[in-house]
Amino acid sequence: MKTIFIADDHPIFRKGLIEIISSEADLEVIGESGDGIAALKFITELRPNIALLDIQMPKMNGFEVLKKISEFALPTKVVFLTMHSEEDVFEKAMELGAKAYLLKESVTDDIIQCIHSVLLGKFYVSGSITDYLYRLNSKLKVGNEKQGLQKLTSAEIKVLKLIAEKKSSKEIAELLFVSVRTVENHRNNICTKLDLHGANTLLPYALENKHLLV
Repeated sequence: MKTIFIADDHPIFRKGLIEIISSEADLEVIGESGDGIAALKFITELRPNIALLDIQMPKMNGFEVLKKISEFALPTKVVFLTMHSEEDVFEKAMELGAKAYLLKESVTDDIIQCIHSVLLGKFYVSGSITDYLYRLNSKLKVGNEKQGLQKLTSAEIKVLKLIAEKKSSKEIAELLFVSVRTVENHRNNICTKLDLHGANTLLPYALENKHLLV
C-alpha cells in the first residue's frame, strides 16, 4: 500500500481527490491539510510516499514546503497540483525537485496515472506543459547545434552550405576555386569537429541543419 498526503486550501477539491485516489486498491490517503505549515508538520511525521501540494497555500506555499522536505531529507516525492500554467512557475517547480506538475483542470483524468508514474520513479506533467517541454527541447537542440557550428571556420561553413545544397566535392571545388583535395580535407575536419562518424553522415546533418547555416 502506497501512502498519499494532500495539501490544498479548498476542502471540496481535497474531498474529490480523496475519493478518486481511494478507489485505487494500492493507494491510501493518510492525511490532508489546508495550509503549508500543517502540511509540512504532517509530512514530517507521516513520511508519505507522495505529497500532493497546491502551490498557493496559506501560511507556507508549496514551493516553501518542498524546500523544507528537501532540507530535511524526507523520502516524500512532491507532486504539484496548480492552476498555474505559466512556464516560469513550472520551471521553478522542476528546479526545486518536484516529480510532477499537474494542472487542476486535468486532475480528474490524470491524477491516478500521475501518482503511479511518480511511484515508478518517472516524471509526469500535464499535456499543455508537455507542449512547452517540446518547445524547450527544440530550443535546446537548436542551441546545441549552433554551438557545434561555431567550431567551424568560415571556409568549412561555406563547404557545409554547399553540401546542404547536395553539391559534390568536385562541384564545391569549382564553386570555391579550390582543389577537390582541399574540399575533402574540409569535409573531414567538419566531421571531426561535429563528432560525425561514417561516410554518409555529413549530408544528412547538413540537410537537417540547413536553416542554421546563415
